[in-house]
Formats: sequence, structure tokens, C-alpha cells
Amino acid sequence: MKNNLFILLLLISTLSFSQNLKKERPSKEETKTFILAETKEGGKLDFFTKIKGIEYNGSQVKPGLFMTNIELALYSWGKANADLGVENIETALLIFTEYKGAELSDREKEIIPMGYRNDLKINHR
Repeated sequence: MKNNLFILLLLISTLSFSQNLKKERPSKEETKTFILAETKEGGKLDFFTKIKGIEYNGSQVKPGLFMTNIELALYSWGKANADLGVENIETALLIFTEYKGAELSDREKEIIPMGYRNDLKINHR
């Protein structure tokens, strides 16, 4: 009886786990479309609207580490891209270039990859 119960539970957990694996991931284009839409004002990835006018104010994000609000927003946006499964840093930078509609600044090219890699190990949103 115990063996049958164990086998039944094992079978149920295996089926449940395999169903979770079958969920389709969004395509690269769907991910890009989602990111562009959610980066717009009021979206889930809009880290920029709330800091308008105070972009260069700073705050301490870790002991001894200070970042401006715009740096923190760019870092958070880069990290969100990695969390959403954007394939690499170059793709994240291309998406931000499309969102911005202009060439990226050196600072953007530096901070977004830092966020994508989560170099600073901070979870700010």
C-alpha cells in the first residue's frame, strides 16, 4: 500500500512538473514589444517618469556606493531586461536605443549592461 501511494505521488509530481516545462516562453519579438510598451510612461518598466526633474539627485544604494536617480533607473531597466529573458546586453541596448529614438550616451552604454549583469547585486525597483 505504501509503495502504491509513493508511486502515485511520484507520478503526479512528474506530470505536474512536465506540464510546467511545456509553457511556451515569449518570442524575442514579443519580449521586445512588451519591453517597449512597458517602458513608456506609467508602464511596469518606467523607471524614468518618477525621477523627472531630479535625475541627478543621488542616494546611497549600498554602504559607500552612491548613484544618481538616472543611473539607478538605467541600472534597474537593464536588470529588468535580464529578468525578462532578453538574450544579451547588446539586444537590451538596441531595445533602449529604439525606445529613446536616439543614440545612447556613454553613461547609458555603461550603466544598462551593469544592471543587466546585476554587477552591484542590488534589487531596486
